[in-house]
Amino acid sequence: MKKKTAKAEATKHDITTVALELFFEKGYENTSIRMITSKVGLEVGSFYYHFASKDEVMEAAIDLFFTSYEEQMRFIVNTDSENPRGMLSRYIDYIHEATQDFRTQYLNKLHWSILGAIREHTMLIMKKYIREILELYVEQGIFAAQGTDIDIAINLLAFGVGGSILYQSGDEYEQQQPDMKKRITQILGLPDEL
Repeated sequence: MKKKTAKAEATKHDITTVALELFFEKGYENTSIRMITSKVGLEVGSFYYHFASKDEVMEAAIDLFFTSYEEQMRFIVNTDSENPRGMLSRYIDYIHEATQDFRTQYLNKLHWSILGAIREHTMLIMKKYIREILELYVEQGIFAAQGTDIDIAINLLAFGVGGSILYQSGDEYEQQQPDMKKRITQILGLPDEL
């Protein structure tokens, strides 16, 4: 039984890896399930044993792509959880650096559909980690938020700052970064600058 499960997981991983490669190369619309299974060496029916649809394998492929990014985000949040001052700044800086690396490596090589999916996924992941950071800030008395205040702050940071990083050029963002961090501090009512 364990051998079957391990083989099934390996096959699912192979499908996901190949799907990611093809989505990056051809875009979502131009990648078919048949193309994925052919490259993996499977019948189309095998695909449906592991995934319900092309949308589902797309989600798995994007999650796979973000694995190393999420490891770094988790590291940032876990490293200084006892003394989280400056964690939000480090997190924002990491998103900026990772975005610049991504642009260098992929920007002119990706189909617009994949680029859009990656941007959307980035902001959703940002919400998750910003929530953890702000909850640490609340626990430590750095950020005095209650109820929906924290949700508003999370959305402001993920979609406002995240959008600025993802949609502006690196130079444009870097010019605005000091003022942006100062405004974030003021808006959130943090005692120190980020």
